[in-house]
Amino acid sequence: MIECLRELDRSEFTPHVIQLRPGPLENSLKAIDVRVHVLETHRMRQVHRIAGAILEIRRIVRQEGIALLHSNGFRAHVYGGLAGIVSGTPEVWTTHTVEVPSWSTTLISKIPTRRVLSNCPRTDEAFQRLGFRTTMIWPGVNAAHLEMLARSHSRPELEQRYGIPAGRTWLTVGARLQRYKGHPEFLEALAALPAEANVHGVILGGTLFNQESGLRTELEAQAARLGIRNRVTFTGYVPDAEFAAFLALSTLVVHPAHDEDFGLTVAEAQALGIPVVAFAAVGPSAIVDPGITGWLVPIGDVHGLTAALNGALIHRDRLAGIGAASRIRSRSLFGSSTHAEKTASVYREVLAGASS
Repeated sequence: MIECLRELDRSEFTPHVIQLRPGPLENSLKAIDVRVHVLETHRMRQVHRIAGAILEIRRIVRQEGIALLHSNGFRAHVYGGLAGIVSGTPEVWTTHTVEVPSWSTTLISKIPTRRVLSNCPRTDEAFQRLGFRTTMIWPGVNAAHLEMLARSHSRPELEQRYGIPAGRTWLTVGARLQRYKGHPEFLEALAALPAEANVHGVILGGTLFNQESGLRTELEAQAARLGIRNRVTFTGYVPDAEFAAFLALSTLVVHPAHDEDFGLTVAEAQALGIPVVAFAAVGPSAIVDPGITGWLVPIGDVHGLTAALNGALIHRDRLAGIGAASRIRSRSLFGSSTHAEKTASVYREVLAGASS
């Protein structure tokens, strides 16, 4: 979302973001000249607070003369979709995944919208089956901004800050700590690599909204059992600049998620010219060109993951060429300017339909 807003043509659109709760996103948005309105903290189970938030969005829409609402995420559609109805404002809705069926997801899917913006073919097809008009737009990567961030931190600086031994080969996983992201398989593969590979695993990310809060402790215990506790670093959440620097300074980026509609880290690593080894979930299978820009492994196949990592490390002379091909592919297919222009095209179409 941030990269789309960064690229959005300000001569045509003036973006506002209504943030559903306070948080660090506000400063990031203001830094790219986006007007931010922050609502009070509440939980979705507090129905009266949700109703109050929807009415507050209606007030902001009317006060600011907002012509179009864009809900970013499944639950955001509760607010944007209903605020669109009560304010008479057209809404579009970005969906990031196919939700697990439940009474709540069924109800949310009943809220009308003018267009669903889906992030991959699987999501697109799922929402078409529900009767929505859809447009598929791959998420975008701002490669120039990513490179600028990556240059802001050096390897010795990150080694010292996170206690990483100097001189090791970094294999990096950048994903929040959730079981389906495949961290246990990564640790098993890391432990199986030969000592002469001199590798160090870097696991970037923490839990989301305190979900699965005990997973890091479990992973650290697993690393100890495997005898690699001194060969892996858990950083927790890191600032964007450090995240980009870790990716750029890695020999390989590993994405062992069992289920992934896109996989932004995969596209970002490739935009920085870093080869990726990933499980062949939906998103990575679209991003990685096997053998050309990286390697795809059957989902959950630890032996296959180990073999792919070992093969890449043995033939390091090939990595520069694979990285160069990665950079070209990622930037041509998943650029943020392409994402922004396709999103703007939907805005124009929906606004034209609303005025006719």
